[in-house]
Amino acid sequence: MKRFLGLVILVFLISCESDNDTIIQDTGLNGEWILQEVSCFCAFDANVDFSETRLIFDTDANTLTVINEGTDRFFKESGEYRYGGQNNILDFTDNTSYQFEIDGNQLTLIYLDNPQIADDEVVYSFRRP
Repeated sequence: MKRFLGLVILVFLISCESDNDTIIQDTGLNGEWILQEVSCFCAFDANVDFSETRLIFDTDANTLTVINEGTDRFFKESGEYRYGGQNNILDFTDNTSYQFEIDGNQLTLIYLDNPQIADDEVVYSFRRP
């Protein structure tokens, strides 16, 4: 009986999931988003077309595809990126992190930077097409 109980406890301990598993709570990220505005301590030309930057989230595969159709890069280089994170924080494999908020057809990504440097805080505003 003691062996059976020990075996049950061992199986239970092995099958427990880690509390550090990746859990993004909002699947509303899934799909395409078009950049509308970048808010930062920087200046942009009045004729800048932010909409040339698109994001496509695949929440099933935890991937983000970035498409830059113009010459400017506002978010990341064009390509596919894997992400993880918990709750409303996206952690990318290039060691960048963003807090996200979805409000209807609006997505806000806030770059989580070094809080000691005031001039590198960037907020990206996207909308669904």
